[in-house]
Amino acid sequence: MTLEPAILDAVRRSELPLKPAEIVKRVKPTVGRAATPKAVVAALESLAAAGVVNRIAAGTSSKPRPLFTSHSLENATAALLNDAVHAAKKEQQAVKLKAKLPEGLQPLFDAALTRLVAAGEAFVLPGAKRLVYARRPQPSELLDAALRRSLQKVLQAVNSVRTQPASMDDLIAWLDAQPPAPPIASASIPGEAELRAWYDLDRIRSSTMMIPIPQTFARYQAWSAERGGVADSQVLRSLLETLYNNGHLLLEPCERPQDLPDHERALLVPMSLGPPGYSWCWLS
Repeated sequence: MTLEPAILDAVRRSELPLKPAEIVKRVKPTVGRAATPKAVVAALESLAAAGVVNRIAAGTSSKPRPLFTSHSLENATAALLNDAVHAAKKEQQAVKLKAKLPEGLQPLFDAALTRLVAAGEAFVLPGAKRLVYARRPQPSELLDAALRRSLQKVLQAVNSVRTQPASMDDLIAWLDAQPPAPPIASASIPGEAELRAWYDLDRIRSSTMMIPIPQTFARYQAWSAERGGVADSQVLRSLLETLYNNGHLLLEPCERPQDLPDHERALLVPMSLGPPGYSWCWLS
């Protein structure tokens, strides 16, 4: 591979804009001695002039340190900003983050920050300083020493009339509590009466006495949804198995249960002999 294709491959593989020195290190194993700093810089300037790569002015006028990327300036800004946000050990002021960007990319800062927030890669705390976090902070993380002292005074005042005094840990736990998860709908439990009603509805439209259990399960699902519950295949199977063992219904076996989809195979009822039952009818 010659120098220019190797350079293009290197910048395309990097989401972040690269310095010429970084590109030299990446292409040297491929092109060897041809990857001198001078040759790489000349090739980069030629590619930039041709519009193949973007040249990003960085450094100072006296000591320019340009960066090069094959990505758009918008994508390059977002990548640099994302790297700066996640490399920091704590939150940063938006104005200081903006100053870290190359001067040519600073006009694109607000759009890049909005993009990161929308993608969940950053969180901005509104206010005069506009603090930028790599993630949404816990409420208690926003309490500085002064706020904690104020809250301690509040606790001291209210604890004098509380039956059970509250501690700072109690208050922190309350502040950081997540909203309760929506309750999980419980499985609806039908009885023999419901089963007879569903059978009668399906029997009217059937040419045989035997009704497939998956068809009965569909009735069970609709009945459960009307009551705000959920249908459980094991509940229906258990009910049918009990009635079968007690001699109240007849089962017709499924000769090739392995050919059924998983959701239908879960409904098969074990029989005393042979394959499990797939269809059923009342005996009384």
